[in-house]
Amino acid sequence: MWINPKLIVVSGPGFWQTERANRNFILQRRKGRGTQGFSSLLVGTWDSVLDTKPPPYRLLYQEEGSDTFLMLAACMSGQEALEDWAWLERELLTKVDNFETPSEITDFVSGKIASIVAINEVESIEATDASDMEESSGYKAAKVKFHRVFTVPEDEKLVSYYSCTCWQGRIPAQGWLYLTVNHLAFYSFILGSETKILVRWTDVTDIEKCGGMLLQDSLKVSTRQEQWSFSIFNKEGYDLIRQLANLGMRKLISEDSYHQDLNLLLKRSKNVPKKSFLKRDLDARKNTEAYRVKFCFPVEEKLDGKVECFLFTPFNKKYRFGTLYLSSNFGCFSSHVPGLVSLVIPLKDVNCVEKSSINVNHGNQDEAIVFTMKNGGKTFVFGQVSDRDFVVEKLCELLAQLKTESEDLVSQSSGSASQTSSQASGVVGGPVEIQASADTFQVTEPLMTIFRESVDLTTEAVKEILWEKHGAEFGTGISIYRTEETTNLISKGIPNKWRREVWMTFSGAIFDMQRNTGYYAALADSSLQVKSLANDEIERDLHRSLPEHPAFQANNKIGIEALRRVLSAYAARNPQIGYCQAMNIVCSVLLIYSSEEEAFWLLVAICERLLPDYYNTKVVGALVDQGVMDHLVLTHLPELHAKISDLGMLHLISLSWFLTLFLSVMPYHTAVYIIDCFFYEGAKVIFQLALTILSRNSEFLLSCRDEGEAMMGLNRYFQSILRDEPELIDPASETPTVIISNLITEAFTMFQSVTSEEIESLRLKHRLKVVQTLEDSQMKNVVRSVKTVTKFSDEEVRALFVVVKNEQLIRTSKMANDPANQDKLDPSKPFFELYKVDHDTWRQVSGLCSSWAKAEIWEVLAHRMFKIMDVNQDGFINFKDLLILLDMMSGSDIQRKLKLLYCLHLPGVVLPGELETLREDNTEVATDAADFFIEAEINLGKTARYLMEAGEHEEDAFDSGEKASLNSIQGWLIRTDSKLEMRKIPPLPQQYFVLLWKSLYALFMENSLLPETEEQQALYHSVSVVGTLLLQIGEVGQKFEKRKSNLNLEEGETLEEGDQVDGTDENFTGRVERDPKSDSKDWSITFEQFLASILTEPVLVEHFSEKKELQVALKEYNCFGLRRHSSEEAGSRSVFYV
Repeated sequence: MWINPKLIVVSGPGFWQTERANRNFILQRRKGRGTQGFSSLLVGTWDSVLDTKPPPYRLLYQEEGSDTFLMLAACMSGQEALEDWAWLERELLTKVDNFETPSEITDFVSGKIASIVAINEVESIEATDASDMEESSGYKAAKVKFHRVFTVPEDEKLVSYYSCTCWQGRIPAQGWLYLTVNHLAFYSFILGSETKILVRWTDVTDIEKCGGMLLQDSLKVSTRQEQWSFSIFNKEGYDLIRQLANLGMRKLISEDSYHQDLNLLLKRSKNVPKKSFLKRDLDARKNTEAYRVKFCFPVEEKLDGKVECFLFTPFNKKYRFGTLYLSSNFGCFSSHVPGLVSLVIPLKDVNCVEKSSINVNHGNQDEAIVFTMKNGGKTFVFGQVSDRDFVVEKLCELLAQLKTESEDLVSQSSGSASQTSSQASGVVGGPVEIQASADTFQVTEPLMTIFRESVDLTTEAVKEILWEKHGAEFGTGISIYRTEETTNLISKGIPNKWRREVWMTFSGAIFDMQRNTGYYAALADSSLQVKSLANDEIERDLHRSLPEHPAFQANNKIGIEALRRVLSAYAARNPQIGYCQAMNIVCSVLLIYSSEEEAFWLLVAICERLLPDYYNTKVVGALVDQGVMDHLVLTHLPELHAKISDLGMLHLISLSWFLTLFLSVMPYHTAVYIIDCFFYEGAKVIFQLALTILSRNSEFLLSCRDEGEAMMGLNRYFQSILRDEPELIDPASETPTVIISNLITEAFTMFQSVTSEEIESLRLKHRLKVVQTLEDSQMKNVVRSVKTVTKFSDEEVRALFVVVKNEQLIRTSKMANDPANQDKLDPSKPFFELYKVDHDTWRQVSGLCSSWAKAEIWEVLAHRMFKIMDVNQDGFINFKDLLILLDMMSGSDIQRKLKLLYCLHLPGVVLPGELETLREDNTEVATDAADFFIEAEINLGKTARYLMEAGEHEEDAFDSGEKASLNSIQGWLIRTDSKLEMRKIPPLPQQYFVLLWKSLYALFMENSLLPETEEQQALYHSVSVVGTLLLQIGEVGQKFEKRKSNLNLEEGETLEEGDQVDGTDENFTGRVERDPKSDSKDWSITFEQFLASILTEPVLVEHFSEKKELQVALKEYNCFGLRRHSSEEAGSRSVFYV
């Protein structure tokens, strides 16, 4: 590659070795790049450790009489260097003699090379994406090196790279850690010893930051087979590794693949460090997720930016330092002191944004921004805003965008006639559009308005007064000042009158409902008309949801019908979750205090944001939080941890307490206090409360002898927890009572160090272990389900399962409607049906596992195998069928292997066009595609009819369709190899036998350009002998069939001489070359004859009895489904591919 000429000083041999030279130009090669000797090892190590990344070759120009050089080109390969050298000699060296002085020669050479570089740069800019233009030169060089070292495809994009030490073995290896969306990779080259590590994120089981080696913090990455320790010299590397591992686990849980946000390229940015677009996108994703968790926003909300400033709080006339966040729909503030004050401003309610230069308190100069709201003219003042002008411009852009979207929405709604269309972003499948003509049911209002709650009116009145006073001072609605006073007020319980509004506001459900007007009504109406497994499960649980409340008893239909609609609507919205037990209990309580539509959106907030993955079929979230709870108990209650672990109580805490938000262990009117705090503070509340309950009962738990005794004692404790109402407290009771509001306040005080950030960090750590444990369990189920159909060992089946699973993850990330995703939603499917391969994966996996793959005919045979197994013609075969095919090809059972080969040449499997090559007149090829496929279907029908006439079972019904015919062939292929079954095999007509014979020849010919080996010659001879024998058998059978048909003619009918068969002296080689159309229809051979003939040749028996080890073959297969060729390099190496 030509570069702008730059001046360098060359002193002595140094790090470079001269390859070619003339009077003006020099071609040099970097030592350590293909050169030998100790100096080359030192140079190679120097380049690897310091990552100087010099090119292997360079071209220099030296002016006559000068000690300095101009570097003209940097080349990555010897071929490129020789091409540039030839150009110099051809284009420049012949012209330098025309100049009079050396300086003129230098100017000419420099100008010529600079013009070439300028032209190349213009062409490169025109062909480069906007995202690539943001990449630094160091990143581009690292990307090139990564792809060169690990030979991964171009679509595997590098996120970032870090200088790193790997503590694998006795001697640490200093090198570079490369992070991609799918892999963690490490490369080192020290004194001729090369180390490569490539780990898929979906295989990582644990990431742990442990104590330092040589005074450095190290990061331990573990998989099922290996573990590595890395010392990273960059703090952000640890966070990025955790984030990428989390993306891998998300892919395993829900096939939620990573997609770049290309809109990020269009956003104006400021104070953003220069980095790759992929790294910038991942940082934006991480910041957005933290932003949504902090303010409970919908999953569609994206953070645009943040800036430090001061918020003026009018209730105390003070400025609070914190951060202003801006997103597409909101402006938010959070103080740097946790819990001091926070604020949410919906941008759709903002009337205008203005600059202000006056401090509100003392009138001094200030860089302030004032938000003025539409309703009531309320203002919010932010002082000392960094980069105020840029922030105001950004706010104006966001407001203008909201105005445009609002106008578009109005125009769409006015254009619709009788139908109402609502669009919402579901968890699965992206935007979902639902249309309904009219509501067919009346949306139920809060059930407490119909069935009056039994509460102390005085206590309720006091609460209402306190909340009204708080609203007058701090505001109401979405833009309330959320302060410590708000937290204290909520911990004492929200009055029933205010509960629905507070729940909707602080949970973020209000934003979903406002964006999706009419969505719930249409979805509930349509979901009830669909018969599904989720609806059946909902019906079973309806009457046991909250039986103590009159609205959910058998004699009242109001609560039951509303509950049915909400649960069915959510199951239709999110089929990956559908319905899970405990959702009915939680939803019942939501319906008591909020309307039916509000309950639906509150359920969405719980299942998709506040308790993610809790309610799916594997309750992954609950299992993850079980590990989080175990860590918190060990940290905060160490004396109790060992006892709780021995009793095995942690799974009861996560599945009983957390899954139902304590509703299963407390009366709902008491547990609703916990739900109040849960919607306000998030999931950390249930952890703080669980720790407090365990701490209060620590003496009792330490004395328990078994799990049953412990849970009975805790249940008695739960029954003693009461609301703060005087009539509920019995002074004469022997059991001490606990006021729920006091218990919550104590939990906030004792365990205030348990923060939402810590919970999310611990969830990531334990999600790795939980998901991989579930994957191991799933793998055992799949292996168990196919154990009876294969002779492979469990280890070999597991190795194949890992390949299929990783290929499916890559495929589903690119195909939203992949059948594997739909099958996982159907629990009736067998385990092996959940994992499938497409044709490309099958072709490459089978090519690695079969000794036939080197033959030229292999692609044709592989396609026929896939066609037979893909009976439903959806382009996929399941794991069981894949295993059966590989077992036939790679196993040592010669009868099964020959049966597969025979079946691949049956009529219908071989298409008519493939027989054309056997005919002498190739001009008679059918030009009508319809005739071609009709003939193929007729052949399939013939094969199917033969199988049916041969005595197929009644349940294996046939029809004339291709699907049924292929199904019959597949059924025969996988049955046991008994004599009775072999007799049912369709005979092979002569044309198809000739094709089979040619295939046998082709299987042993790896390369027609190379001379034949002795082994190949022996195989060819044996095939020739077997083929001649089978042709003779076919001729005998043909004569027998003809004579048999002649004997059945009516008496008196004479036979013509031309009808007699005379072929006893026929040359069989010539018979193969004869036009197949002239063959009699009675010529055929059976599988028994084919098998018996092959068994007469020891060479063929030995060849077809060879077994190929599956695990050895699959080592060449990486997660991309590509063969990996190892380069031959000098020196020792240690290579790990996981």
